[in-house]
Amino acid sequence: MTFASRMTRAPRAFEPDRGADGLAHVQGIDAGLHDLIHGAAGCSPFLLGLLGVEGAWLTENIDTPEAARDAILAEVAQLPRADLEQGLRTAKRRMALLVALADLGGVWPLETVTRAITDLADGAVDICIRRLVAAEITRGKLPAMTEDDAQSAAGMVALSMGKQGAYELNYSSDIDLICLFDETRFDPDDYHEARAAFIRVTRKMTAILSDLGAGGYVFRTDLRLRPDASVTPVCLSMETAERYYESVGRTWERAAYIKARASAGDITAGE
Repeated sequence: MTFASRMTRAPRAFEPDRGADGLAHVQGIDAGLHDLIHGAAGCSPFLLGLLGVEGAWLTENIDTPEAARDAILAEVAQLPRADLEQGLRTAKRRMALLVALADLGGVWPLETVTRAITDLADGAVDICIRRLVAAEITRGKLPAMTEDDAQSAAGMVALSMGKQGAYELNYSSDIDLICLFDETRFDPDDYHEARAAFIRVTRKMTAILSDLGAGGYVFRTDLRLRPDASVTPVCLSMETAERYYESVGRTWERAAYIKARASAGDITAGE
């Protein structure tokens, strides 16, 4: 089935001239999608901008939206360190455009829409952690860790909280993360050096995802749900976090874990 044959609705353009501009960016697209593109571009300057950048990609991939979504996620998982900033922003643009049209056209239900956005967030955080941890290992900043340990992020995990944890991210959602590391993988004498490395990884990851550049940002990233965020580093050992929740953690902090999910890095350790 084509995308057009699966559509059940299409928005009406609030600004028809903008809608026409949107169609100009996808001149080779199936005529059955014209009303959808016209309406989306005529109602959303953001989507019009995405069409201007990713119109050619959309034209080639719109008829197989599930395959296009999966291809975006697969490309994210293979990004090298040098391409993270640009590659993740390209992935975000394409996923946002694809998901929005599938949503506005009634092709995907709400659960599929929010799952696609959340899967992209999970993948973006995961590849950032893995590539940045690998860089710290290469520099000799994670004692006793080897290249093989980079596959498990040397014991670092990101817990997704709130909407991301529940696969409910929407178009404008930020992501709330708690970053932890498994201190048992290191000799006690190496604890502080390892912690410093994971703090650097977390800060660099946040910058890659959140910094606003020519290609926009990937996801605004909030780390303030971690234990005692006003005085603790951005990445904590699991033992430190457990002691906090067992002793002085407040009720709302524990309740936040109702939707928590280990989503990136060493997921086995996080679970």
